[in-house]
Amino acid sequence: MTLFYKLEGHTPVSVNFKEWAIWRTTANTQVMVSVVYDCISVSTVFLGINIGTAEQPKIFESLVAGGSCDREKRFYSTWDEAVQGHYDLIIQSIATTP
Repeated sequence: MTLFYKLEGHTPVSVNFKEWAIWRTTANTQVMVSVVYDCISVSTVFLGINIGTAEQPKIFESLVAGGSCDREKRFYSTWDEAVQGHYDLIIQSIATTP
């Protein structure tokens, strides 16, 4: 199973540990960050380490800080899924926070 990935543009590419570690030292892994109200933020990043399976790698993560969805995490396989999931968490945070 491939464990390590780097981004080429928005495309994850499997690499060995050494190549990943070198890439990681200068990589911008932030996909998106959004502030919802003053007390809620949603951050989506490229992990570069597969925490899923070989068939369904999970290499992107979104995390909510604050509000009723505080500490909710979601994981994704592709850049596009991560962006859509980021927006979904914003909508969920707005809809469920008084």
